[in-house]
Amino acid sequence: MTEKTDLVFPFSDDLSAEAQARLRDAVSVDTIAPGSDILRPGDEVDGAYLVRAGSLRVYYVDAKRHEGTLYWIAPGESCILALNSLFTDMPYPAFAAAEAEGAEILHAPGAIFRDLFAREPVVQRFLFDQLSGRVYGLLQVLEERMRLPQEARLAALLLAQADEAGVVRLSQDQMAAHLGTSREVVSRLVRNLASQRLLDTAPRRIALLNREKLAALVEG
Repeated sequence: MTEKTDLVFPFSDDLSAEAQARLRDAVSVDTIAPGSDILRPGDEVDGAYLVRAGSLRVYYVDAKRHEGTLYWIAPGESCILALNSLFTDMPYPAFAAAEAEGAEILHAPGAIFRDLFAREPVVQRFLFDQLSGRVYGLLQVLEERMRLPQEARLAALLLAQADEAGVVRLSQDQMAAHLGTSREVVSRLVRNLASQRLLDTAPRRIALLNREKLAALVEG
């Protein structure tokens, strides 16, 4: 479902009055159902996206049909791969899907966003801020895959996804998809961490009992 909205991008207050009006008139909000892909490999990107509510997961599928998470997009963030495709006319290289709570996405048409980028320094700064933060995150993912054993990678995922109370509401299937491995492997790793009294487990819920020791696993 798509509707008009007067909500715009974080930089809107710093735009010129004319640019504010153009963006406000052009932006729409898309409601994305939980688990639905908004972009797939090979798609043409027709605009700039900003998460308004919920979250998106950007992921790949390898030759063995295992998924692996590249990054998550939280409210106020954009998809740097989509922005790259928008400005280079290259097809989108991954999958982007709404997480379990669904998502609301602000969408600015590509022609307008490219024109604003050419004219407005705050739009340029927004894109470069998104790029620098995301590149750092992707380098962390790559470094974890190269350096860390699977147990430490799981610990890093649990620490990143835990809420303030230390609760992670992911199924083992979801954790396997994020890590690019099988549910059986994740089940074994979770049991091992639980046996060390680092986790307390329940269906679709894990409570972290010792963040410090989990962080020590990640640090090696």
